[in-house]
Amino acid sequence: MSKKVMLLDGNSLTYRAFYALPSDMATAAGQVTNAVFGFTSMLQYLLNEHRPELLIATFDRPEPTFRHAMLDDYKAGRKETPDILRQQMGLVRQVIDVLHIPVFEVVGFEADDVLATLATQALDAGYNAIVVTGDRDSYQLVEDAHAPGEGSIRVLYNKRGVSDYALYDEAGILERTGVRPSVYPEYAALRGDPSDNLAGVPGVGEKTAAKLINDYGGIDGIYNNVDRCTPKLRESLVGAEEQVRRNARATPLVRDVPGVTFEATAQPAPDIEAARALFKSLEFRALTDRTLDAFATVWGDGSGAIEQAEGERIEVLVLPVTAVVLDELVETTNTGLAGQWRGVEGRSMLEGIAFANAAGATWWLPAEMLHNNEIREALQRLLSGMPASVNIHRAKELLRSLHDCGMSLDRSHRSEGALGDGIDIDTALAGYLLDPSENVYALEELAMRYAQIDLRAEGSSPTGQLDFGGTAQDPINEIARRAVAVARVAEPIRAALGARGLMDLYVDVERPLVGVLARMETLGVRVDTNYLKDLSQSLTVEARRLEEEVQTLAGERFTVNSVPQLRTILFDKLGLKTDKKTKTGYSTDAQALEKIRDAHPIVDTLLRYREIEKLRSTYGENLIAEVASDGRIHASFNQTVARTGRLSSDQPNLHNIPIRSEEGRQFRRAFVPADGCVFLVADYNQIELRVIAHLAQDPGLIEAFRTRADVHNETAKRVFSVADGQVTIAQRSKAKMVSYGLAYGMESYGLAQRLGMPVKEAQEILDAYFVAFPNVKTYMEGAVAEARNKGYTETLFGRRRLIPDLQSPNYSRRAAAERQAMNAGIQGLAADIFKVALVRLDRALLDGGYVSRIVLQVHDEVILEVPPAERDVIGALTVETLMGAAQLDVPLEVHVSWGTSWAEAKG
Repeated sequence: MSKKVMLLDGNSLTYRAFYALPSDMATAAGQVTNAVFGFTSMLQYLLNEHRPELLIATFDRPEPTFRHAMLDDYKAGRKETPDILRQQMGLVRQVIDVLHIPVFEVVGFEADDVLATLATQALDAGYNAIVVTGDRDSYQLVEDAHAPGEGSIRVLYNKRGVSDYALYDEAGILERTGVRPSVYPEYAALRGDPSDNLAGVPGVGEKTAAKLINDYGGIDGIYNNVDRCTPKLRESLVGAEEQVRRNARATPLVRDVPGVTFEATAQPAPDIEAARALFKSLEFRALTDRTLDAFATVWGDGSGAIEQAEGERIEVLVLPVTAVVLDELVETTNTGLAGQWRGVEGRSMLEGIAFANAAGATWWLPAEMLHNNEIREALQRLLSGMPASVNIHRAKELLRSLHDCGMSLDRSHRSEGALGDGIDIDTALAGYLLDPSENVYALEELAMRYAQIDLRAEGSSPTGQLDFGGTAQDPINEIARRAVAVARVAEPIRAALGARGLMDLYVDVERPLVGVLARMETLGVRVDTNYLKDLSQSLTVEARRLEEEVQTLAGERFTVNSVPQLRTILFDKLGLKTDKKTKTGYSTDAQALEKIRDAHPIVDTLLRYREIEKLRSTYGENLIAEVASDGRIHASFNQTVARTGRLSSDQPNLHNIPIRSEEGRQFRRAFVPADGCVFLVADYNQIELRVIAHLAQDPGLIEAFRTRADVHNETAKRVFSVADGQVTIAQRSKAKMVSYGLAYGMESYGLAQRLGMPVKEAQEILDAYFVAFPNVKTYMEGAVAEARNKGYTETLFGRRRLIPDLQSPNYSRRAAAERQAMNAGIQGLAADIFKVALVRLDRALLDGGYVSRIVLQVHDEVILEVPPAERDVIGALTVETLMGAAQLDVPLEVHVSWGTSWAEAKG
């Protein structure tokens, strides 16, 4: 079996590591370490996953290369390397040096050329070479082994982060690009490479480039057959021929760089002492042992007799909880809690809770013990006490389960806190605030990142053997380990919140919101099940009728939901055409069909069928299935999903209950208050636009809101230069679309799609808007510039959103990041205001001892269940608390309505 050599593109991997991790990762002395930490993490991951016999690194030199001499504008316009990344390149080289990884770099050549030379020589020597890079130029190197014992070259492409890679062989490159590796340089010459300032053929993207290469065999073949192309493509190809041929000279990698020689030798042994000293100075802690362990695992003691430093070992006896223990924990700071469920956290039966302190002392409370009044009251004191001293990972889920076990989430006495007020650090919630770009905030990942604790490694701190009364009890041991980890990770996460200016946002907004959402979820919202069943049945009948009508119009029976069959009916049999294509033919999605709605009656009926069928399947059946035995739906509301800070909903998603169609609005009639109560629905009026006015400090917008004018009418007057009283409904609608579109970073193309007009006309409307409200454009451009400089956006409440793609060489990704930067401050501040409002309203209800409760939150709307006796006071209280959630330079406006159903309250 051939040996394996791993060839690292040092510059590419360091660059990817830098943008994968927060730029404020630093030592106590202030040395930023995100790039070097990420690079080192990549090393240990790659070694453990692929176990090569030899590891070699390459780096770019600062001097110009032969391509710069060949092309005057090669890589021109590429953004300069950020200072904090440049400062870490030396640290990355130090890591490589102490680990004794051989390095190749040659003046006049790029690291890609050196990689190509090493890979080719390794292939000739019978090695299986793996090129690790984030540069697609390496795709041309891929070559499969064609006989047993022969070498091969594969590319391990870093897609994102420090552990997200795709390993490509020849078939993988063909699937990824549409061409074989051997012709990739010519494919790239056609497509172009913005990161190297190599312009491609206008209008020729990846699919067209691949088709041209495959049809005509290469650049020469394409230009020899250019007359066979469509007139538009022919014109583009002929006009760009000189550029394409220049590209074709630059894109092939050099496979014989002078002075580069691959030697089939043993991997040199790391300098253990130097490595430990360097990692200690960088404050890597557990990453030290993980990296050195990876070297030892792959190359054994022969690589330098690596010995793991003696880590902390915790021998823990898991003791049963008593009321005395719980009361003692009230006086103890930094207590970790972890729940054990039979299934989904917070939505299945709770089996017990583990308690731990940072020293490793642990206790176990079986769920059945919560029936003991003394235990339950002591736990209530612990979880509602002030100052907060309890740390939990995903506290809302535990609070929800404790309610299901009979504990009240409300205050038992007005002078005491509510259940949840005793929570100090919710590690998942804090992790989200520190980096809202992640999708999952698993305790394992947070423990590793912030406390260098590896929960997945047996025997490492704090996962030493945990004994329950001297007898192994794996489930209890596991949850006890997690409780210790929560206690350990809370302090460094607290420090990180403080260092990034997020502590006030966490303490004043996000943490108290945990209890608010837990109370909403446990109370739930009542549903008229009989009405919902009747509605679902009527939709089923209508969907079947429309399905048969589609088949009648088609002239034959077919499966309407089958895209291939539908495509055959619409485009082959009926001869319809759309302007949108997929890999398999004309698109049948709603956007494409909407444009040909008038071309044939079948299209209108089909769109109507899809609408009704979606309502039936998504909301009819699903909502009925989610109604609990108490007649209420107990959905989940999530704080750690949306990157902007907005709340989201699932199980079921009540945020998506439709409102645009009459059939959709009928579902809101199914949501009703408890007997004898009414719904109060309060929502902010135009909060995003008010936020824009405040942030941009635009006099025109501020004046419109302060005078309570129709802001869309005022906008239309300015944008379309219309006199007072002459604004048409269409003009007002367009102005409204522009205003709200800007809140979400919409540009001319998106506006054109929404308004059904040419992009040029949409751009003219946008330009007119920015002339009318110039401060808005200034604010948005400034927001992008500030985010590019800092690496993140920040709201007035301190909420941060990391946007690393602002530095991306890829135009599409960079443009998307710029749109995110434009709207992050707007959406983030609107989210902050609404969350503050929820916290204030919930606190006012608890402090006042009212029966009224919040049952539902949807976007900028909050719904309360109110008994008649409290109607007047709760109506005024709601308006007061929501309007007082923030002080902007324009007034916040709250609309309140009442009804015996959600639909009735919304009119």
